[in-house]
Amino acid sequence: MVETDSSDADVAAREEELCALEAIFGESVSVRPEESIVEVRLPHPHGGTQEVTLRVSLPSDYPSTSCPIPELYGSHLSDDVLTWTARQLEGMFVPGEVALYNWVEWLREQEELLWSLPAAPPAAGAGAGGAGGGEADAGDGEEGSGSASKKQAAGKHEGAVREAEVVELLRSLRVTSGEPHVEKKSTFQAHVAPVSSFQEVRAVMDALLSVSKIRAATHNIMAYRIHNPAGGAAGGAGSFLQDYDDDGETAAGGRLLHLLQAADVRNVVVVVSRWFGGVLMGPGRFTAINNTARVLLEQMG
Repeated sequence: MVETDSSDADVAAREEELCALEAIFGESVSVRPEESIVEVRLPHPHGGTQEVTLRVSLPSDYPSTSCPIPELYGSHLSDDVLTWTARQLEGMFVPGEVALYNWVEWLREQEELLWSLPAAPPAAGAGAGGAGGGEADAGDGEEGSGSASKKQAAGKHEGAVREAEVVELLRSLRVTSGEPHVEKKSTFQAHVAPVSSFQEVRAVMDALLSVSKIRAATHNIMAYRIHNPAGGAAGGAGSFLQDYDDDGETAAGGRLLHLLQAADVRNVVVVVSRWFGGVLMGPGRFTAINNTARVLLEQMG
């Protein structure tokens, strides 16, 4: 795959990544070099007929600068789930690092989200009267795989619906998530939303923690600062309703609140998710947390 407007390093990195993908995933990978497109088929993890396809367009300056453009296809999934999942993939990209293997592995972990329907349709007549009644009665006599698999499939479907509902909820709460930042193998991502009451702070936190990836973070450090103007004067000194939550990262929440105070940020809740990568950062973790929040706050003005 040679493009005249890309650097030799980018070309080499892409070719090496594609060779690795083909070696690892075999026939599940399809490469169209003339269009700079890669497709990876993800079969149902339990042998069902459904399939999810990840199609990725590779910009000429990937991986040094630009993020690959992901599209997901799965006839059993809603547009909301497909769109939300593609956004999550984009958020994982770190300039200078190849992303496709990590994307595929992350998708393979999302069983509850991507495989929301039963692996196969139920047998004809199951649960119905008439000719199928005898077999249905026999099945009802066992606390076996039939009823259990249906309950499991229903649970997965409900989980995917909930994820799609959370996407809409986050949008309605005007939650903005920043680009993930990786430092010493830990990943940091900031989330910001406007708030005017503690109830809204709780609503934002509940919505964020409904997202499985955010809920799985090692820490979700939070701080909020709400201005109560004196006598209704918007510019008055007034008072502030403010607090923080370290979520196990001792002293991190207080430092995050101090950032809001120093910058006089008002009527905002900020959450920084940290996924620990196995390398201790010492005091540098506080700098990474605050810088991640500061970048997103500045982007939002």
